[in-house]
Amino acid sequence: MPSDSNKILFHSRYQPYDRRKGSERGMNVILTTEESELCNFLTLVTQNMKENSPELPSVELRIAGGWVRDKLLGYECNDLDIAINSMTGCEFGEHVYNFLRLKGYAAENIHKIESNPEKSKHLETATTKIFGREVDFVNLRSEEYVEDSRIPSKVTFGTPEQDAYRRDLTVNALFYNIHTRKVEDPTKKGIVDLKEGLIRTPLDPYETFKDDPLRVLRCIRFASRFDFSIDEKILVAVKNEQIKNAISAKVSRERIGIEVDKMIKGPHPALAIKLIYEMNLYDTIFAPPQDYLGTLDNPKIAVCLAKILEWLLLTSNENHLHVNLSSRTPEDIRFLYLASFLAPHKTIEIPSKKKNHTSFHHVIKESLKLKGSDGDITNKLFSFIDQITTVANQNLFTPSDRKSLGLLIRDIGSQWYNAFILALICELLPKYPDIESGILNESYKIIEKYNKLVDLIIDLELQNCFNDKPIINGKEIACLLSLKQGIIIGEIQKSVIEWQLENPGGSKGQCEEYIKNKYRDVKSS
Repeated sequence: MPSDSNKILFHSRYQPYDRRKGSERGMNVILTTEESELCNFLTLVTQNMKENSPELPSVELRIAGGWVRDKLLGYECNDLDIAINSMTGCEFGEHVYNFLRLKGYAAENIHKIESNPEKSKHLETATTKIFGREVDFVNLRSEEYVEDSRIPSKVTFGTPEQDAYRRDLTVNALFYNIHTRKVEDPTKKGIVDLKEGLIRTPLDPYETFKDDPLRVLRCIRFASRFDFSIDEKILVAVKNEQIKNAISAKVSRERIGIEVDKMIKGPHPALAIKLIYEMNLYDTIFAPPQDYLGTLDNPKIAVCLAKILEWLLLTSNENHLHVNLSSRTPEDIRFLYLASFLAPHKTIEIPSKKKNHTSFHHVIKESLKLKGSDGDITNKLFSFIDQITTVANQNLFTPSDRKSLGLLIRDIGSQWYNAFILALICELLPKYPDIESGILNESYKIIEKYNKLVDLIIDLELQNCFNDKPIINGKEIACLLSLKQGIIIGEIQKSVIEWQLENPGGSKGQCEEYIKNKYRDVKSS
C-alpha cells in the first residue's frame, strides 16, 4: 500500500477554502476602504431621507447574499446587492441619485432591470454606480409558488427572516447590516454551515426543490465551488423521482446549461460531476437524444476522466506532464472538462439516412443549450483519440513520420494539444484506481509516451503546421500544369502540403518540379 505522502489529492486550481480549523475559524467581515466609504455614504442617504422626508417609512439597508458569504470566507467580492426593507430598489435608487447630486458627486442614472424569472431575477432591480462601483438595489421579499412552475406566483415585500428563508442555501441567506456593521443570520444556520463547510437549504430540501428544482443544480455548483459537503437530507430529497421529474419539467435547458458551464469554469469541476453522478442526475442533466443507437456508457467514466484530468493539470510538476500539455488556457481547460463530462455519450450514435453521427452536438445544443462550436470541438477531440493513441504507442519513429504526424496535426487543427490530453486521460482510465491510491509507476510510463511524442513534434517543428499554407497556390498550380480551376486543383494542393511536410527545407522551385513530374499526365476534365 502507498504511504499517505504518495496519496494523490485532487486539489483546486484556485486556493480552496480552508476548513481545517472548523468552528475555530473567525467569521468576521473586514471592509475594504472603498466598501467602508460606500457603507458610510448609504447611511448618510438614509439619514437624509429621515430628516427631509419624515413621511417615508424608516429605511434599513443590508448587503445580501454572496458578498456576505465570500467576505466571511476571506474572499473579495465585487457583487454588491443592497436589500431594502420598506421600498423598491428603484425608489431607493432615486434617493441615492438625488443625494449624489446634492453632495456634488458624479451621479449616474438609475437603470431599472425588469424581473426575469428564467435568469432567477424574480423582482425588478435598480442598478447604478456609486464612486465608480456598481451596486444593485432590491427590496426584501417573500415568495409563493404554484405546483407546475419554478417561477414564484406571488412576490411581496418581506422581512429579513422571510427573505432569508426563501433563499436557496443557508450560506447564501446571510445579511450584513450597513447601519450596525454586523452580520445577521436569520436562519441561525448560515454561519455554522460556513464554518463546517456544509451545503444546506434553509427549509426542508424536498419542498425547496419541488418549488424551484434549479436549486438542486445550485447546491452542486456551490458545493463544488467551495469544496463543501452536501447535507444528507439534500441527497435523500434529490433521489426522489418527483424532484428529478421537476428538474426536467420546470427548469429550462438554458438554465441547466448555465449552471453546468459555471461548474466547469469553477475551481472543482471534477467534484461537480462526481456529485451529479452520486445524485443519479447524469441522464437528467446530460439528457441523451430520444432515439439513439448503442448504449450510454456508465456515467462514472465521466467522474474518473475528470479526476484524472484534474490530477494531470493540477499536479503537472509532480507527474512530469510535458509543459506544452500542462500549460492550458482557461478555455482549453473548459473544453477538456466538457469533453470529460460527456464521455459516456461516446458509445451512442444518432441514426441518420446518410451517416450516423455522434450525440455530442445534441447534448451540447439541446440538453445544455451551449454554443454549437462547443459541440464541434468536443466531437473533434473525441474523433482523434484512436489515431493519437496509436501514434503515441509506436516504439520507433522514422523520417517519414514527419508527414504522417504533420497531417494528423493539420487534421486536428489548433485543438491538437487538447486532443492529445483527452487521448492521454482516456488511456489512463484503466489506471484510475491506481492513481487514486497513489500507485503511479505505470501511469508515469503512459504520460512519458505522450511527452516523447510532443517532444518529437516540437523537434520536427510541427506544432504550428496546421497554419501552413501550400507553398504553391491554386492559380500557380493551374498555370504550371495548364489546368482549369476545379476539384483536381484541391487534390494537388494536398500533395503540395505533403511534400512540404516531407521536405521542410525545400524550395518553391523544387516543389514545382515535384508537382510537374507527379501530375504530368493530368488533364482538365
